[in-house]
Amino acid sequence: NAGSPKLDSTGFELPKYSSRAFQAPTGWSGRFWGRTACNFDGSGSGSCATGDCGSGQVECNGAGAAPPATLAEFTLGTGGQDFYDVSLVDGYNLPVIVEASGGSGLCASTGCVTDLN
Repeated sequence: NAGSPKLDSTGFELPKYSSRAFQAPTGWSGRFWGRTACNFDGSGSGSCATGDCGSGQVECNGAGAAPPATLAEFTLGTGGQDFYDVSLVDGYNLPVIVEASGGSGLCASTGCVTDLN
């Protein structure tokens, strides 16, 4: 999101049933989304059928997703007050569940595994 520093990667392949960890500074706010039916060549140029960011590359470099795209949104606040949600404001293209791992507090999982339309 505007005003938040970029993470170490802004685009990558994530195989089915896998995960990836990131380090983000306090105050960071941003979105993650999955892309489908992607076709990238050896130099990283290409596009995706859903969730494409229009960069023509694997890395999105701050560009947002084209609908439809299921969004996982995060805000890492000060004083341990972090917020997260799954949004269908840009449509639905993949099932997404967000589950807290570690830390303290009672953080519920959230997500959407079915197209609501």
